[in-house]
Amino acid sequence: MTDAVKTCRKCGASFPATVEHFYRNSGGKFGLTPRCKSCVDEDNKASHAARLLRDPDKIRLQANARSKAYYQRHLDECRKKGREAAKSRHAANPGLKRRSRLKSNYGMTPEQWREMFEAQGCKCAICGSDKPNAKAGWNTDHCHKSGRVRFILCAHCNRGLGAFRDNPDWMRKAADMLEAING
Repeated sequence: MTDAVKTCRKCGASFPATVEHFYRNSGGKFGLTPRCKSCVDEDNKASHAARLLRDPDKIRLQANARSKAYYQRHLDECRKKGREAAKSRHAANPGLKRRSRLKSNYGMTPEQWREMFEAQGCKCAICGSDKPNAKAGWNTDHCHKSGRVRFILCAHCNRGLGAFRDNPDWMRKAADMLEAING
């Protein structure tokens, strides 16, 4: 069967009758499609373009729904693949993890972060500590509504701001209460 030659019904070119040149089709001669792979691909691309011209929104919505449905059905598998891909990218370039996290979370580069930290004197913006007090290092404080980065903080000060849910009135009241007690 390796010597068998098959002619594409569309372009007329002759190829060896193998899956290298034709897609599988159990009903076709040699179990292959009547058109070669490049002709099938070309026809599929033209067909998709025609459907897209007729109703572009419908096609995009269908594709988006299919990909979301697949992701939901295979949630654990998709997440695992994503984590593995990120690990391999980060293993190849150790600085990439920090760079991508800063970019996606705060919209800044490590260089911009470093400039901000140096402008603070390489210390916590609130307590002035030169130690981050956390294994993970310094915390990048930001507004959760606007996403704007405000300060670089040690872990304790960052937790304190978070505990007061960024409410300055509560923080003032707590400070007043402490001052009244410690008088």
